[in-house]
Amino acid sequence: MLINREQIERTLIGKIINNPQDYYNNHSLLSAGLFSNSYNKRVYELISKTLDKGHKVDLVTLSENIDDIEKVAKMMSDDAIFETQTQTCVLVLNQHQKREQLKGFTLKVNKMISDDDDIFEIMEYVDEEIGKISSIDNEGVVEIKDQIGELLKSIEHKMNNEGLNGITTGFNNIDKFTGGWQETDLVIVGGASSMGKTSLALAFAFNASFYGKVPTVLFSYEMSNQQLLSRLISSDSGIDNKWILKGSLDQSELGRIHESAGRIEKTPIYIDDCNNSSLRYLVNKIRQYVITKKVKLVMVDYLQLVSNNKKGRSREQEVSEVARALKNVAKELKITIIALSQLNRGVGQRAESRPTIADLRESGEIEQAADMVVLIYRPEYYGINKDERGNSTDGLAEVIFAKGRNIGTGVLGLRFQKELTKFHEIQK
Repeated sequence: MLINREQIERTLIGKIINNPQDYYNNHSLLSAGLFSNSYNKRVYELISKTLDKGHKVDLVTLSENIDDIEKVAKMMSDDAIFETQTQTCVLVLNQHQKREQLKGFTLKVNKMISDDDDIFEIMEYVDEEIGKISSIDNEGVVEIKDQIGELLKSIEHKMNNEGLNGITTGFNNIDKFTGGWQETDLVIVGGASSMGKTSLALAFAFNASFYGKVPTVLFSYEMSNQQLLSRLISSDSGIDNKWILKGSLDQSELGRIHESAGRIEKTPIYIDDCNNSSLRYLVNKIRQYVITKKVKLVMVDYLQLVSNNKKGRSREQEVSEVARALKNVAKELKITIIALSQLNRGVGQRAESRPTIADLRESGEIEQAADMVVLIYRPEYYGINKDERGNSTDGLAEVIFAKGRNIGTGVLGLRFQKELTKFHEIQK
């Protein structure tokens, strides 16, 4: 069966309506300019505007703005007829578009030659049109003066903002050391079990959204959104999470919980339960949040629970590919991704239980892909009640910057309040 361009356009629209995730997955390749049929183009424009806002697309919503909705229903049923993948449809339409451009270009040049136009005018036209037909645009051409201009602006911004040039962590000492979370960076936060990895990630996410007003999403593979929200409310209200979960509260405490809930619901923070553990699902969902919610900071809890099942791959290779994919996504979308990582079980059995970068489980490519590796260490957890200077370690949490591509390494201190699973600045 011969499939023409209009059929491919209808198939593409049907696939996007039936599976909106295809839209986010192929967002960089899609545009209204792919559609030559005016009706198809109008339907696509409506779908893209709706999905960009994060809203649902179906026949009911489309019928409010489009006449002859039966055509759209037919597109959705045609999706089952053609097995071609969505990306293949997009690439075929791109080729169609280029061939049409080339055809028009050839006719125009022939006419200019026949009309004996000036040779320099012909050459100028050829130069302009070749640039349009090529997939390379001006954005792909890097100018050194533009890059230097951006660097100078960045330096001046840091001078005027006490060194903070990224997303705030919510902790002054960490902000001063890092300059804030930087776009395109992959940050790995590692710690042994019960060190407080999730609590620290939750603090980073909430602080960025509450203090910095930065849209943030937390992908949680271990805990439900209700469990994480309960922790957030506990941390903000100062009420032990144990009593919140049991409902053992008085009216005064309930009032404080409502106040905290009111503050939290006003922040641009999103918690995704991650019902699918595949890497492809995670990457597509990140793109969806970036497009629809303008997210700039992504948390993944945690790295080893993301799967990338391929035959012949070891677990270390699989985790390494996940880390590399997250770094690529951060760079592509110009966002910061903070991924939590487990440590090898043996770390707590050593005489020196303080973790090192080599303790990252299935480390391999993780430390190579990461721009920053942050390790959490609480000495009192291992029964160490005093440091080498004789100071009490009660509530002490060391935040160890084991790798910092642009900031170097170092150790900073925070206080950990166990009953609230909350990190604080150390008061001097």
